[in-house]
Amino acid sequence: MISQKDVLGIIYLIQLMCGILGNSLLFCFYSINFKSGPKKRSIEALFIHLGFANTMMLLFRGIPKIIEIWGWENFLEDIGCKLITYLQRVSRGLSLCSINLLSVFQMVTISPNSPMWALLKARSHKCILPCCLFCWVLNLLMDVFVPLYITGLTNSTNKGRRNLGYCFMDWHAMSLLKVHIWKSLYDNLFVGIMACSSVYMVVFLYRHQQKVVHIHSTNLAPRVSPEIRATKVILLLVSTFVCFNTISGPFILYVEYSNGTSSWADHVTVFLSISFQSISPFLLITSNTQIHKSCSIF
Repeated sequence: MISQKDVLGIIYLIQLMCGILGNSLLFCFYSINFKSGPKKRSIEALFIHLGFANTMMLLFRGIPKIIEIWGWENFLEDIGCKLITYLQRVSRGLSLCSINLLSVFQMVTISPNSPMWALLKARSHKCILPCCLFCWVLNLLMDVFVPLYITGLTNSTNKGRRNLGYCFMDWHAMSLLKVHIWKSLYDNLFVGIMACSSVYMVVFLYRHQQKVVHIHSTNLAPRVSPEIRATKVILLLVSTFVCFNTISGPFILYVEYSNGTSSWADHVTVFLSISFQSISPFLLITSNTQIHKSCSIF
């Protein structure tokens, strides 16, 4: 008879394997295309960065949870707990930064050829790699104090701390230092920028569609430009990211107010927290015509 923990472990394992496989394929494809392609596109560097950040999130969030579910108790000491929890938060921030950079970069790419936008377009391609580096530095510094409030399960002085399943977190001490407030402001700032750029792209696509409707031709339907196709893909990624984060919000609050005693809500939170990282590569694969052409060759 399969137990509930076995079912949960299998679900997490399937989610983890699918996500790592999808992100690895995308990482390899865009890396090869970026190096050997006839025209290096900066947006491909952003997809590479997103795939790497998603893989980090899947590994550091999914593997410890699977090990915990399948009964390997106290498998992390204090140092391991601090490192894993820190990397979880950093990888989540990197994923958010990557989606944000993609949306802003694409907004600049499809913008009209006015003097101001033309200057931004000329500089945007040179700023991609520095922006990725800035995301790393920012996220590494943002959560640098979190490991101070994480301890292993073997520690005997964990009264009043929140049980994460494989570690303890001093939630009260972090609240006193307003760590959660700063993290919320950080997340909301990036989500706000992402929302503004997405609204701009939606308006642009609507106006473009209105122009296309008025084009009368007896020829075949006009081909969709790469910029329009990339804009639709990025909007799909942004909406998927926002959707999963919105759904997981109430469960996160419930887990926090229940002091980590609700196991079902914790499992739902973990599942939703890595769902975007598991699904996003397949969204890109199904919408990328270059990948389809490469696969048809083989």
